[in-house]
Amino acid sequence: MKFDLAYFDLPFKKPYVVGSTSIPSRQGVMVRCTKGSRAGYGEVAPLAGFHRETLAEALACLQEAIRNHSTPIVRSAAFGMSCAIETAAANKRFGFGDPALATSVGINAFFSGGAREAKVAFTARDFDGFKTIKIKIGRGKPVDDLRTISTILGLIDAGVRIRLDGNRMMSLATAERLLSRLDASRIEYVEEPLQDHTDLSELSRRVGMVMAIDESLHLGVPIEEVLGAPGVEVQVVKPSLLGALEEVESVVTRGRIQGMDTVLSTTVDSSYTIALVARMATALGVGDRDHGLGTAALFAADVVEPARIIDGQMAIAATLPVPLLPFVPAERFTLPSAAASNG
Repeated sequence: MKFDLAYFDLPFKKPYVVGSTSIPSRQGVMVRCTKGSRAGYGEVAPLAGFHRETLAEALACLQEAIRNHSTPIVRSAAFGMSCAIETAAANKRFGFGDPALATSVGINAFFSGGAREAKVAFTARDFDGFKTIKIKIGRGKPVDDLRTISTILGLIDAGVRIRLDGNRMMSLATAERLLSRLDASRIEYVEEPLQDHTDLSELSRRVGMVMAIDESLHLGVPIEEVLGAPGVEVQVVKPSLLGALEEVESVVTRGRIQGMDTVLSTTVDSSYTIALVARMATALGVGDRDHGLGTAALFAADVVEPARIIDGQMAIAATLPVPLLPFVPAERFTLPSAAASNG
């Protein structure tokens, strides 16, 4: 196998905010693995606020692994290298053979804003055709969250389900006060609302809603007590935070054994990685869920053509897209000085 690397810097249409950090563009390294006459690609793009490593650290780990014919120990590097190797091999285990196993996959709409912005989004038909809508909560006053959720519920069809994402921002008491004032039948699940994940099952019991884990799954905290616990029925899996694709498959399988459904998502990755994860949904047996893959619209430029989204369904091309980037041999690759200094 031969490895080549290329740098990319994809500007957002407007800065992407993670916590208190405003990020103007998505920087990363694309890995090309050539095996015989076939090439495969994988993305190494740690994102501040999600990954623990910087891009410079991930690159150093990747290049060392290539030199030593080993697997990177840094997760974002392991993910990118694994994707490149498995797509080069057209591994059907992860859905990378051609033609694709499915022609489309369901995705959820995403909303982050207040009641006023919700009305604007509805007028702009941003929610049209989607069966599920994900709403961010917990970053402001609970009364404002309640107003936003109620506004959206009042605008959309009764059959559309809502996913609430709290990003571990609320106490048990605050979350209970908010959620108990909502119609539980309209809420598909509540994703990580609590600062203490061990209270998720209790919150579910109090408000009659399904809970999901996300950050708890990826931050390395002890989660044995919540895996498959009463009311904790969904895991949101971000592959690049887990590492090599075998680890992603293992986490999905473990969740299934614990009676948990899996929703796949990304860390605001390029449309190339979104295309891979869309294929993986069917191959890993979770293609019947709506997944969190609708972030390509945030970019002003991309490494491949974004997939079409119609009526909440993302198209899956029969063949994998090819990133058109200037690749150089891995041993000669260096980050641009600005990217290296930004980490």
